Amino acid sequence: MLNTNQEKLLDILRKTIVAGDSLSMQDLAIKIGVKSSNTILYHLRKLEDKGFIRRDVSGKVTRVNSPGDSNAALAFLPVLGHARCGAPLDQVVDKATSKMIPVPLGLLKANMKANLYVIQAIGDSMSPKIEEGDYVIFEAKQSPQEGDIVVARTDEGFTIKKFSILKTQFALKPLNKEYPPLLFDKNQENEIFNIDGVAIGVFKSQDNLGGGEN
Repeated sequence: MLNTNQEKLLDILRKTIVAGDSLSMQDLAIKIGVKSSNTILYHLRKLEDKGFIRRDVSGKVTRVNSPGDSNAALAFLPVLGHARCGAPLDQVVDKATSKMIPVPLGLLKANMKANLYVIQAIGDSMSPKIEEGDYVIFEAKQSPQEGDIVVARTDEGFTIKKFSILKTQFALKPLNKEYPPLLFDKNQENEIFNIDGVAIGVFKSQDNLGGGEN
């Protein structure tokens, strides 16, 4: 399905994204031993057409897939930092400087949108579903439904919670009953709090693999 240069290019792209690095067209040309950047562009288009990579509107490769092999298929998503499962924590980094990590495509199910990102959880207020160190995959959207797990921005920082709609308030609820919910009047949305993303999946850090996937 792939020629030699395309296989080399795919391998380089996978390693580059995992490392959080980026390479220019000329860098890629040198690495696979071709003279022209146009040749690289041609092979990138072929890889994209065949479903092996996905690029954003600027042409940057954001995902490397392995069609036909669900165990090997990966998406590479940006890790935007940490958010506390407990009191809010003001620590989410800019997407442009974030590292990329491989995520099994099976975990994303049918959700292959470009606006996905990962935040690593800190604290235990969302246990047992989300443990400290787990990676939570979010879709960037501001319209959660009742019961969704969200990452919310408050005046104290970022936090991961279960979203609930009350009569006159929104509640950000922990799953761990030892922690209290955060309550906000509905007219305070976009003033002292807003929803930055809705969770679509959770996968374990290496330290938590013994607990299995949620």
